[in-house]
Amino acid sequence: MKTLILFLFLFLALSESGIGILAQNDDVEAILRKAYELDTSNPEEAIKNAQQAYEIGKERNDPVICSRALFIYARITMFEGDFDLGLSLCFNALNYCPDDSISLQAEIYNGIGWGYTKLNNKDRAIDYTDKSLEIYQELSDSIGIALSYNHKGFIYYNAQEYDKADYFFNMALDIFRKTNSQRNIAAVINNLCMSPGNSEEKVKLIQEAIKINLSLGIIWSVAANYNNLGKQYYYLHKYEDALVALDMAKEYAQRVKAKDLLSENYLQRSLIYAAQKDYPLAYSCLQKQTEVNKEIQSEKNLREIERKITSQQLLKLKQEYELQQKEHDLAILQKNWIITFIVMLLCILLLFARFRWFKKKKELELIAQQYELEQSQRKIMELEIKEKEEKIGNIDHELQAAKEKLGYMLLFLRSRNELLEKIRNMIRETYKMESAEQLTYLKKVNTFIAQYQIEEQKDELSIQIEEQNKAFSKRLEERFPCITTAEKNLAVLLRMNLSSKEITLITGNSTKTISMTRHRLRKHLELASDEDIIAFLQKV
Repeated sequence: MKTLILFLFLFLALSESGIGILAQNDDVEAILRKAYELDTSNPEEAIKNAQQAYEIGKERNDPVICSRALFIYARITMFEGDFDLGLSLCFNALNYCPDDSISLQAEIYNGIGWGYTKLNNKDRAIDYTDKSLEIYQELSDSIGIALSYNHKGFIYYNAQEYDKADYFFNMALDIFRKTNSQRNIAAVINNLCMSPGNSEEKVKLIQEAIKINLSLGIIWSVAANYNNLGKQYYYLHKYEDALVALDMAKEYAQRVKAKDLLSENYLQRSLIYAAQKDYPLAYSCLQKQTEVNKEIQSEKNLREIERKITSQQLLKLKQEYELQQKEHDLAILQKNWIITFIVMLLCILLLFARFRWFKKKKELELIAQQYELEQSQRKIMELEIKEKEEKIGNIDHELQAAKEKLGYMLLFLRSRNELLEKIRNMIRETYKMESAEQLTYLKKVNTFIAQYQIEEQKDELSIQIEEQNKAFSKRLEERFPCITTAEKNLAVLLRMNLSSKEITLITGNSTKTISMTRHRLRKHLELASDEDIIAFLQKV
C-alpha cells in the first residue's frame, strides 16, 4: 500500500511538471510570435521580446528557441538598416539551429542572403538564397519558395538588373496571390515597384500594397510603399505627385523611427528637386540624408555596445544557471548517499537477525570499524584526486598562457618586420630620384610612417598645426569672413602643401568630404578655375 502511494505521488509530481513545461512552451511561442509581428511596426518592443525568448532558450538549453529568437532579432536589425549586426546574428542563429530543423535553416539562409544583398555581395547572396530555395522545393513549401524568389529578385534589383528582378518578383507575387498571403503580397509589390519601367501599372500596384499594409497596421511597410510611389511618379515626371507621396512616406517613417527609410526619402527628394532645377533644395535634402546616415551609423555603434553588454549578461546568467545545476546535482547526490546508507543499514539489520545474540556486538563493532576505514580511505582518495586535478589545471593554465604570449610575440614580430620592409623599399625608391623629387617622396615616406601612430598623435598634431598657423588663420578670416571652420582648417593644410591622402590621415575625413570642402573653399576665395589654390593661400 505504501509503495502504491509513493508511485501515485511521483506520477502526480511528473504530471504537474509536464503541464508546467507545456505552459512555458506556450509562453515562449507567444513571445516569439509577438516579436515577429512587431518587427516593422514597433522594432524596439520586438527586440525586447526576441531577447527575452533568447534568454528563455538559454535557460532551458533549447537550441531551437535560441536560433528562432536570434533570427527574429536579426530580421529587426536588418529592417533598421544594420546589416553587419544582422548577418552576425543570422550566423549565430545558424550555429544554434539543429540539423533536423530544416525549415528553420531555410529561413536563416534567406536572411543571410538578404544581408549579403544589402552589403553588395551578389555572389554570396545568390548562393545562400539558392540553398534556401532548394530546401523549400524539397519540402514543397510554396510560401518558402515564393520568399526565396522574392529575395532573388531583390538581389538582381540591387545589381541593377531590373528585368531579372521583376521576373522573380512576379513569380513570387503569383504564388502569394494563390495562397492569399496578404502581408507577403504587399511586401513583393513594394519590391516590384522599386525599379523603373511600367510605372503606370506599378503606381496602381503600390496603392494596393498601401491599402493592405494600412489594414494590417504595418507602418514601416506603409512608409516604404509611399517612398516607392514617389519614385514611380518621379519616373513618370509627375514631380508634384511624387513630393506628396514622399511627404506621406516621411510622416509614417518618423512614426516608427525608420531612419533608413528617411535617408531614402531625402535622396528621392533631392532627385526630384534637381529635376525641377531647384538645386538649393536638392542640396539641402542631400545634407539631411547625410545627417540621417550619420545617426544610423551612431545607432549601429550603440547597438553593438548594447549587444556586447547583453552577451555579458547572458554569460553571467549562464554561469549562475550552471552553478544552480551543480548545487542541484550535489543535493541529489547527497540524497542518494542517504538512501544508499539507509538500505545498507536495513540489509545489515536483516543479516544480524539471522545470527545469534551473543555475536551481534562483535559484528557491529567490526562493521563500524570497516565503515570508518572506508570513509577515511575515501576521503584520502578524494583529497589526492582533488590535488591532482588542481595541479593539472594549473599546468594547463600555464601552458595556455605561454601559448598566448608566444602568439602575441609572433604577431608583433611579423607586423614589425612587414612595416620595416615597406619603409626599406620606399627608401630604396629615392635612390633613383632627383634631389627635388627626393624631398617630396621622403615626405610621403614620413606620412606613411606617421599613419601607424596617427591615432595617438592626431590631437597633438592638430594643436601644433593650429599654433603654427594662427597668424595665417586670422588673416584668412579677416579677408574672407564668410569662410567656415572646416574650410579654414583645410586651407591651413593646403597651404602646407599636403596631399589629399595626407589630409585624410590628419583629419580622419574621407577623400570625398575633403574634395567637397575644397570645392566650397575655392568658391569663397573667388578663385578662377585655372588658378592654383595652394599658390594663392601661400601668398595670403
